[in-house]
Amino acid sequence: MTSEISVTYGTYDVLTRIIDDNPQRQLHLFQELNDPTNLMLSDSTGTKSIFNSSIIYDVLGHSGVDNWDIFVNSTVIELNDDQQKVFDARINKLLTTTLPQGMLSMYSMYYHKDITRRALLTTWDSEASYKKWQKQADLSGKYHVSPDFYMHVGSYIPPIDEEEELETDDIDNENE
Repeated sequence: MTSEISVTYGTYDVLTRIIDDNPQRQLHLFQELNDPTNLMLSDSTGTKSIFNSSIIYDVLGHSGVDNWDIFVNSTVIELNDDQQKVFDARINKLLTTTLPQGMLSMYSMYYHKDITRRALLTTWDSEASYKKWQKQADLSGKYHVSPDFYMHVGSYIPPIDEEEELETDDIDNENE
């Protein structure tokens, strides 16, 4: 199991250059589902980050088989000590049992500089499967108990490059 995952954000040109310059790393490029111009590059190699400006998460647990090519969700939530205990117990139980339908893998992590910030990084077979689980899990409803509650949810897919988009358009045009 990898011990840390680091992420960075940037432009397509900068992030693809990092990928090209580091073929030995396990780098995964994503575009945010709601804002395709927001690009994230993750490194699941588990060694010291190569990014100049990175967010590093220490991995507490992992379950499943990663598939970074379909749909990825990142949820970061800040918890007090009591909430952490409950949250960790629930996530640890989930990590040791069968993952929910459609979830391919899950990483339980905390922000490297602040253990009160927990993060879940999950891979899915579809956005629909994630949304179904998100509704059932209701993380914001369970932990939103104070005015300074912090939670960030980001959903990502691999970017569609222009050549791929053109090929898809050509196929669509042939079918007409």
